[in-house]
Amino acid sequence: CVCVYPQIADSVMTLAYDNGINVFDTAEVYASGRAETTLGNILEKKGWRRSSYVVTTKIYWGGPAETERGLSRKHIIEGLRGSLARLKLDYVDIIFANRSDVNSPMEGSQRVSLCVHVYAEVVRAMTFVINQGMAMYWGTSRWNAMEIMEAYSIARQFNLVPPVCEQAEYNYFQRDKVELHLPELYHKIGTPPHTHTHTQRRVHTLR
Repeated sequence: CVCVYPQIADSVMTLAYDNGINVFDTAEVYASGRAETTLGNILEKKGWRRSSYVVTTKIYWGGPAETERGLSRKHIIEGLRGSLARLKLDYVDIIFANRSDVNSPMEGSQRVSLCVHVYAEVVRAMTFVINQGMAMYWGTSRWNAMEIMEAYSIARQFNLVPPVCEQAEYNYFQRDKVELHLPELYHKIGTPPHTHTHTQRRVHTLR
């Protein structure tokens, strides 16, 4: 993450960039958007070539209103526009759907139908922002293998853009998902891990 203290953030990012770290990950929810603002100000100040670094952000928790959170088409599009404004960028390299958005007490066929509808809306919205030039790719964050496979299948079925990576928690205490649950998915559809620790320090793996 980029902290919200400008001088510290500037020093850390400069040291990272000068030593070959070129992926900067943030989210609309970090410090209520101030982290994106700090990152955007630093990138503008540094004047680094846009092609020389990667910026990723996550969409889900955007504000207190019901329409400012979740993974509806409305919030994905409006949330990303807000992120781009704070980042002072024309596009992000990857936009992450930060956790799945299927919250329903329904069971059986009703729940399956709801899940398909929700995933289809996410995939269509992500395809739209990519086609509009607002993002290069999209990925998932904290989704399980079944959810990722559903999104991938919908994308292939309707000729939409599938997710390219999953940002999963991975540390000494949380290893099962990356090492046991996701490898089969990686082999099937080629979606690599983009891991993070519980403390929000991020290790990026882009293949």
